[in-house]
Amino acid sequence: MYLVIVFLGIFYLNKFSAIINRIKKANYYVLGLSFVVFLLFVFINFYIDGNSLNADRWSAMDVTIASILNGEYPYGMKDHLGQTSSNLPALFYIGLPFYFLGDVGLLQPFVFLLISLFLFKSKIAIHKKVIVLFLLLMSPSYLWEIIAKSDLMSNIILLILFLFFWDDKFKNNYFKKPLLLSFFCAFFVLTRGIVVIPLTLFLFRGFLDSNLKTKLKFIVGFTIFSIVICLPILINLPNTETIIEHNPFNHQTKFTPKFVQILFILLPFLIALKRLKIKEKVYYLLILLSILLFVSFAIVCFKFGFDNALYKSYFDISYLGIVLPFTILYFVLDYTKLD
Repeated sequence: MYLVIVFLGIFYLNKFSAIINRIKKANYYVLGLSFVVFLLFVFINFYIDGNSLNADRWSAMDVTIASILNGEYPYGMKDHLGQTSSNLPALFYIGLPFYFLGDVGLLQPFVFLLISLFLFKSKIAIHKKVIVLFLLLMSPSYLWEIIAKSDLMSNIILLILFLFFWDDKFKNNYFKKPLLLSFFCAFFVLTRGIVVIPLTLFLFRGFLDSNLKTKLKFIVGFTIFSIVICLPILINLPNTETIIEHNPFNHQTKFTPKFVQILFILLPFLIALKRLKIKEKVYYLLILLSILLFVSFAIVCFKFGFDNALYKSYFDISYLGIVLPFTILYFVLDYTKLD
């Protein structure tokens, strides 16, 4: 029934696209509807008690921020489910404004508002804007992110918005501003390790085409900004044994074999050697992410059993939602009209 509703929704939105696109001020109606959904998401966020959830992304971020503000090493602290945080340092900065607003879960509604503003400002056809919002709001994985106060998909959406903004501004030369780009790359890499894959696919070819001076500026800038972003944690480092046992890299990669991680770090570099259009990059990205997630899930199932993988969180199935924003972009958006 769910799939029927989704397919019928897309079918009729396309069928009546000419009528939808001719409606006066339709862009403002879409924005207004999006704002209502934003307010609903804010209400849901405050209505649901995070401590009642069997998902701890929100409390992992909350504990990380609180620990850093208190001058403590965050990766040994326990969240409301008794787990230690795997938040990389840049998530501290993303969640900080919402921590001060009283709930880090507000990140998700505000990222939805950002998507709505992006669609409002873009020159995408009105019916395609509606399709984007329709697919997003009909996605169980996205709605789970809202209800569970998870930051995963918001993290990926922010990355996507950055990549398309950068493509729009510097389409002919991604490395025109290498220092600024190095800051954003360092920042996003320090949110989640998996973002290395899209960043490499989108930017590595441009890096190879840039001159030596630009390459050096980018590398030096990336190194310096990475250190600066990590400073709040670096100044509170405990003893070596604690760091080895409790660190975000260990937590994020403990169930995926090292050879799989290395392989999927290297593959984007090889694919990016070819000159690709932006839609082709998204296509290859979807393939890589899908294979990585499937292989990781299969390995966990083989080692620990299907029940442990699915029901005891040996594999975090919410990671499957990573492909959703890229899938929507690939099948719906007209990339020639993103400016």
